[in-house]
Amino acid sequence: MWTNFRHLGLAAAVTGLLAGAAPARAEDITLTYSDWQLAQTVWGRSLQEAFTEFQAENPGIKIRTEPVPLAQRDVRFTTAIRAGRGPDVFALDANPVRQYVAEGWVRDLTSYIAKEGPEYLKDFYPKTLEPVTVGGKTWGIPKNTVAMVMVYNERLYKQAGIAAPPATWEEFREVAAKLTGKDRWAFTLVLAPAGFDLRVSSVFRSFGADFLTPDWKHSAVNTPEMRKAFNYVLDMIASGVVPPGVAQVDANGARRLLANEQIAMAIDSTWTLPEVSDMNPKLDGWNVLKMAPIPVPAGTNPKVRTTLYEKSLFINKNTPHPDAAWKLIKFMTDDKRMRKWFDDNAMLSTRISVNQGYDKIAKADYANLVAGQIAEGDFLPLIPEWPEIQETFRQNLQAAVAGTKTRDQALTDAHTAIEAILARNPSK
Repeated sequence: MWTNFRHLGLAAAVTGLLAGAAPARAEDITLTYSDWQLAQTVWGRSLQEAFTEFQAENPGIKIRTEPVPLAQRDVRFTTAIRAGRGPDVFALDANPVRQYVAEGWVRDLTSYIAKEGPEYLKDFYPKTLEPVTVGGKTWGIPKNTVAMVMVYNERLYKQAGIAAPPATWEEFREVAAKLTGKDRWAFTLVLAPAGFDLRVSSVFRSFGADFLTPDWKHSAVNTPEMRKAFNYVLDMIASGVVPPGVAQVDANGARRLLANEQIAMAIDSTWTLPEVSDMNPKLDGWNVLKMAPIPVPAGTNPKVRTTLYEKSLFINKNTPHPDAAWKLIKFMTDDKRMRKWFDDNAMLSTRISVNQGYDKIAKADYANLVAGQIAEGDFLPLIPEWPEIQETFRQNLQAAVAGTKTRDQALTDAHTAIEAILARNPSK
């Protein structure tokens, strides 16, 4: 793992007085919580159980949940926030955070953290605070983190006579050919928007490629490493080891293919185990699915070989109940809930005390494998322009897959468009 990486009604009362209305009482407070994982069976159940416990401990606060599809999350959130509405508390992965901060869509939590004392943030890995820290201020509280890895079906491996997962992309070709047969394919990519970021970026990074230069000021999709990775992905699709229609596969679709044993491998992480097991209990996913590092080209050792995921919680700038919202965030990211997220969803914590002090994590081979890969990974660029850059690259990759652009043209167009996006604010 990383190196040491009451007044609930006050804000509402002030708002009410300014508006000429009667101040809201604590017992009148209803917080809306929105999260894409509310719609997932296992995560949804886990979150609802936590909300029930929170409401029992805080009888003056009620939680209303709003599930939102991951692919629609940012459009829904930003449209509502711009209109002065939106959920009081919501979850984001690391990718769009800087955009939300730059646009003023989330509340600065620095004053709340200061009241908790200087020790509060010390239990979080320093790396996990990077996405939520801007201008010396803290805008969100990290909840869970993992590294992306290769998830594979050990039973299908054994049936194909494969002893171990491939360590290199050259070995991957041989393994993939053995695993592909009638109505079964070796692997799937995730090329639809929901989940594209984590998975495809991990393949490219394992080749030593990346989307931007280290200072995040220029495109890096014109490098030899990116070209090699780009061609490898397209060759993989052309070879028939991925299912037809891969361009439409999102993260949940990839897990469903794993659950039905239509594929033997996918890039995912610890959450795969409960999600896939719930999709198909007969698979015995907790025992059949294993995890391994993402392959690299033979003879290489890239500094960054995978992508890190992080989920953090934020307070909407429009909420009339910021104190109650902070109480909910603090509850949802405390030690007890972090352990629950692992018990229910196999998710590693952003808290050092949980990952290093919880015996269930220490005893889980897959958790230790993923934890070890965190040092091999990094977040995607933490800049407001990243969501637009990512979608620009994805569309050009899709064009190359569809054959509407040549490979060279797709990369050239992506590079040119990314440079133009970054040039809008050259002072960064």
